[in-house]
Amino acid sequence: MKKKKRIILGSAIGFIALICLQIFSTGHGHVVVVEKNEVLTESNEELTTANKTLTKSVTGLKAKNEALVEEKAELAELVTEISGSLDSTKQAAEELTKELKNEKDINLKQSTGEQFDFQPIQLPASDNN
Repeated sequence: MKKKKRIILGSAIGFIALICLQIFSTGHGHVVVVEKNEVLTESNEELTTANKTLTKSVTGLKAKNEALVEEKAELAELVTEISGSLDSTKQAAEELTKELKNEKDINLKQSTGEQFDFQPIQLPASDNN
């Protein structure tokens, strides 16, 4: 009977030890999971903050991009207007050049020097007063 009691007592102590080891092992695993969860939560908070910052930057860059697109359109329109103005100025300059060339040709043909040949005015020989 003593042997049975020892076996039962040893089995009970072994069973209790096994349960305690299981509890400590599970508790340690739970602590590791909680620690990893805390690290991941901190990382998630950092990433969330970085994401908010990047979202603000993207919003600012989109606004700048829209402003640049509008400015580009305005500059393209201005270039078109200036190009048209230059074309019309070029045509006017070409016409003036042609007119000046024609005027020069006409003046060269007319300028024989005869226009500077003055005839003296003949005064009457006697005054009838």
